[in-house]
Amino acid sequence: MGNRLGMKRVYNVVAVLLFAVVAVLGFPLNRDLRAQERGSTGRTGQVLALGVAKIVENNVASARQQAIARAVKKGVEYYLVSKLGQKTTAEHLDTLIDRILPRAKELVEYYHVVKETQLEDRYTLLLSIRVNEKLAIDRLREQGLLGTEAKPVRILFLVGNTLQGSGQYWWKRPEEISPLCPAELALFKAFQDKGFEFVDRTISFPTAEVTPEMKQVELSPLLIKAWGELFGANVVVYGKGQTESSGEVSMSLQVISVADGTEYCRMTETSFSTTKPSPQEIVSIFEEIVNRMMPRLEACVADAGGQELAYKTFEVVLRGLKDYVQYRRLKNFLSKEIPGVKEFVQSRIGSHYVSFRVQFQGDEEKFASLVMYHDALPVPIQSVEKKEGQVVFVVSSKSGQ
Repeated sequence: MGNRLGMKRVYNVVAVLLFAVVAVLGFPLNRDLRAQERGSTGRTGQVLALGVAKIVENNVASARQQAIARAVKKGVEYYLVSKLGQKTTAEHLDTLIDRILPRAKELVEYYHVVKETQLEDRYTLLLSIRVNEKLAIDRLREQGLLGTEAKPVRILFLVGNTLQGSGQYWWKRPEEISPLCPAELALFKAFQDKGFEFVDRTISFPTAEVTPEMKQVELSPLLIKAWGELFGANVVVYGKGQTESSGEVSMSLQVISVADGTEYCRMTETSFSTTKPSPQEIVSIFEEIVNRMMPRLEACVADAGGQELAYKTFEVVLRGLKDYVQYRRLKNFLSKEIPGVKEFVQSRIGSHYVSFRVQFQGDEEKFASLVMYHDALPVPIQSVEKKEGQVVFVVSSKSGQ
């Protein structure tokens, strides 16, 4: 009897994993949707799951509700199993099934139906679910399934360099252990003292075999994931720095999670030099580019690595607003487009200003940088003032509607 019960539990967990695979393969829009959601919100805890229910006596509404309930249950189960990993799940399967999964619905922040269809007597829908990560982690820790101290996210910079059309990519001939390129140096410097752990490829080259496919210049997410696994990284920052004879210097990056090969974000920044820059000047230009990227890049790397960043509450003030249109645009932008914003509530209002109480995953400096360097800032900002507990944005007097 005990063996049959244990096998049944194992089959249930396996069914969850198979169901998740079906969700990924059965809907072509799934991968793009996940990338869009992660890229726009910058938050983890998003899960897609299928729900299927039989239509009894033509009661479609009841079948739809059953399908939603089943999708929610399967989505949370898949999230928890993915969070714990295969080894921990196997070791604590009884605890997971008896004490965590019966209250799985409590861990859902919200959900929405992505797509639904009725085929004969079956109602099927694809559900996008946002899991309350803090509550989920607290529940897992209460049961001793997660450690109380998180390990730092380990990053591999898989970044090459192109100088006037000539490319240098260290992973083409990794056995040569080439020195760090200017783009890599800029990234190492920017990520110092940020609480991450780095892979120094010049002194820690793995002994495992590198396949020919992994030596290609252009790498797919799965090959990038393979490089991360070789070096024991949690996240890979992949891309290149490029210097043209015209004086244009640019950097293009992708952030890939090693856990599942998912691309969490991609970004490109460009600078121009009026003269032909020296090697040291090229490094300085790359440092400036990376500094502009850092607010978004740091948040994306932390997200891809599953790192929990502390939330902080402070005041955001908008000054110089001309009309309600500017107010609405900035309010919607700050509350919905800046990753890491958990709460955004109006607190005070004056003749030419309005203030909000903000709960944000980071500090005032990071929030201001994310706003000022955002590509879709809806209203021009003339200046920003930062101090402990407050960020003030001054709207440009020349801004239009």
